[in-house]
Amino acid sequence: MPDPSPNLPLAGLICCALLCPGSLAQAGTALDCLPPLPPDAVRDDATRMAYASEIREEYVAYFDDAQSYLHCLESARAEVTAEVNRAIADYQALGPAPDD
Repeated sequence: MPDPSPNLPLAGLICCALLCPGSLAQAGTALDCLPPLPPDAVRDDATRMAYASEIREEYVAYFDDAQSYLHCLESARAEVTAEVNRAIADYQALGPAPDD
C-alpha cells in the first residue's frame, strides 16, 4: 500500500482553502459568507488579568474575521445588484408587452 504521508501537505492546503476565512476569492452569495463567532466574555477578573494578552488576540482575530465577513456580504450584494441590473436590461430588451 502506498504511503499517504506525501499527500498530507496538499490535504492541509485544501482544508485551509475550504475552511480559512479570507483565503478564497470573495463569495458570490450571502450564503457563502459565514459570520464569525464572537469570543466568549471572560467575567473572572483573575483570569482576565492572567490571560489578557491571549484574550486581546482573540478579540483582534474576531474583529478581523468580522471585517472579512462584512466584505464578503458587500461582495455578494454587489454581485446580486449586477445580476438584477442584467435581468432588467434583458427584460427591457423584450420591448413592450403585447396587448392580450
